[in-house]
Amino acid sequence: MSQGFGHPAFPVDTHIHRLAQRWGLTNGKNVTQTEKDLKKIFPMHSWNKLHLQIIFYGREYCEARKCFGLECKICKTCFPDRKKPVQTKKTLIDIFAIGS
Repeated sequence: MSQGFGHPAFPVDTHIHRLAQRWGLTNGKNVTQTEKDLKKIFPMHSWNKLHLQIIFYGREYCEARKCFGLECKICKTCFPDRKKPVQTKKTLIDIFAIGS
């Protein structure tokens, strides 16, 4: 809806869910709660673009299975004293992906 028709939306997939947890933007246990939290933080006019920016930044600099909150500039800037990897909560999608 957001990309095809410009309808304000902030779709959250497992990658955005992991990054939002890693960056301290949510402590939601599922993508639905993470979506609600992100919509409260960011203004509606930025949702469509920000959704893509998070995805592209994550793919390039804060990869789901490599950074764990210790490598990228956002992680190091927001949490300079973080020494241990962030353990993100697993979603059903993660659980099914691991099993396959």
